Amino acid sequence: MPKKTRCALQLKEARAAQERRRTETAEAQNESQPSTSQETLAAEPQPQHQAAPQPIPEPPSEPLGSEYWELRSQPVIQPHPEAQASRQVEPQPSTSQGETGLNIPFHPPRTPSPVEEVKQSTSERKLSLFPNPVAGNVGRLKRTVIDLTQIEKLIRDLRCHHCLSDNGLVMETPVRYGLSVKLLVTCGDCWQILSTQYTSARNERSTSTPKPFAINEDITMSSLLAGMGPYSLRNFCEYLELPGIHPKTFNTIAKRIYRQGAELEENIFSKAAALVRQEHSRQYHLQLEGNDVLDISVSYDGSWLTCEHKSLIGIGCVIDVLTGLVIDGHVLSLHCHICARTGTKIKRETPHRYDDWFQQHKNSGECTTNFDGSSGMMEVKIAEILWSRSVERHGLRYTIMVSDGDSKAFNRLLEVELYGPDVYLSKEDCMNDVGKRFGTALHNLVADSSKRGITLGGRGHGRLTGEAIRKLQIYYARAIRGNKTAEEMRRAILASVHHGYSTDDYPQHQFCPPGPESWCFYKQSMGQHLYPSGHKKRVHTPLDYSLLKEHLQPIYERLTSVDLLKRCERKATQNPNESFHHSVWSRCSKKNFHSINRVRFALL
Repeated sequence: MPKKTRCALQLKEARAAQERRRTETAEAQNESQPSTSQETLAAEPQPQHQAAPQPIPEPPSEPLGSEYWELRSQPVIQPHPEAQASRQVEPQPSTSQGETGLNIPFHPPRTPSPVEEVKQSTSERKLSLFPNPVAGNVGRLKRTVIDLTQIEKLIRDLRCHHCLSDNGLVMETPVRYGLSVKLLVTCGDCWQILSTQYTSARNERSTSTPKPFAINEDITMSSLLAGMGPYSLRNFCEYLELPGIHPKTFNTIAKRIYRQGAELEENIFSKAAALVRQEHSRQYHLQLEGNDVLDISVSYDGSWLTCEHKSLIGIGCVIDVLTGLVIDGHVLSLHCHICARTGTKIKRETPHRYDDWFQQHKNSGECTTNFDGSSGMMEVKIAEILWSRSVERHGLRYTIMVSDGDSKAFNRLLEVELYGPDVYLSKEDCMNDVGKRFGTALHNLVADSSKRGITLGGRGHGRLTGEAIRKLQIYYARAIRGNKTAEEMRRAILASVHHGYSTDDYPQHQFCPPGPESWCFYKQSMGQHLYPSGHKKRVHTPLDYSLLKEHLQPIYERLTSVDLLKRCERKATQNPNESFHHSVWSRCSKKNFHSINRVRFALL
């Protein structure tokens, strides 16, 4: 008989014998208990506040799963006898006996303590800084999409108040302005006009003449916020059999919205800056007057509409590290539609008139080109603009800048000294960017070594494969996140690589944390006074010391320098900037080109 079959039969016989013994024990207990009637049990005094000891169950014949054993392993805390007697105990549900014959105790659902703090999301924390807006028309439906045939059915049974005819009323739609339609209700017999109304009210606050309809402005605004243009909106309306808006009307309304947004831009950022000053005063117990200048830490990053080196539009924003609020932003453009079309035509047909036309075009304020450098230098120029107006607009100085490791913008700010020579600007690195830099350095090392005829990757034990690089990058980022000081980060990073170098003949665990609670199996065994097991099975990311040591050492020395890691002690990132850029480009899809006015509106 095969060994596996013999073991299975033995296990089956053992389970059957265990079940027979359990059944015999239960029958013997039932026979030993005296039979009592229900009246006798009711007459006997029942002991109060007495908990029967819970029997320890034997291992079941069938495995029950980890959830049951985790439940059984929880300690049951018995109250003090005096405290138990001083209060009335509510009856608890009795324990139930399942198919396995085990008494499973009842555990009531855990009620969260009132002192426990509910975790607040980043968006909720930011919104809590602003006063609650006043909600209008709560519970009242303001707009909906209506099929006009249903309105005709509604008025068909109404009586004309002129001729008192019961033949019904007739509705017509003689005029349409975009999505606003004029409804004309007449009598079917006397043809008297009974009522005239547009499906949308006019915007009385508008300065235009005549007053535009509110629905046309709102649908244009909604399209801009949703990243749709005039032709996308027209297709959307066609699918729903709606009237739609002409592209010229859409662009006219959009220009009016852009002008209103430009007027509100400074007000929006000023409110955010005021909240930043207020929150800094509350957090750090500062007494700020109206004209006092506050030094804060900000994260800065740039983004482009298309590829960086050939994009015609770029944006940049400054976000406060403490609150996460966007304090200021700016857009630069290398393109002007009028210059590209009209200017090119004038320059080709009448070159002698081009200079006068171009100067007149610039002075009119219609030219949207506000930068004449390269696309890559947009980020540097925007940083210079934002830093130069921070004190005048918001009463803030951005003295600490969280940015990329090779930020040209920070170097430019050091050159121009916008806050004067006495104000020191410092830079902190984005924690995520440093981790990406480490992974890029390892990938470049493998590629450059391959060009020189040295194979560091490939198959084989201890090779610098793509999976090994991924794990080393994770260890590097985890060491930065999990430690407070630069020296602790450095030891943790070096521990990850030297742990991979280690073998039974040459263990290198000098950087691994000591003690029985260490993640390193070697130091864990040493802390328990045990002989450590073999390295070949316990080291999950092995590295060939003789092959990789001389190549990895320069990279680790450069990316574990104290100066670099000190700039990561705050654990700051550029994630808020990238999230904000994503929201901007969701309103202005990168698949299509957009004007600078459209991007400015998306920036608000």
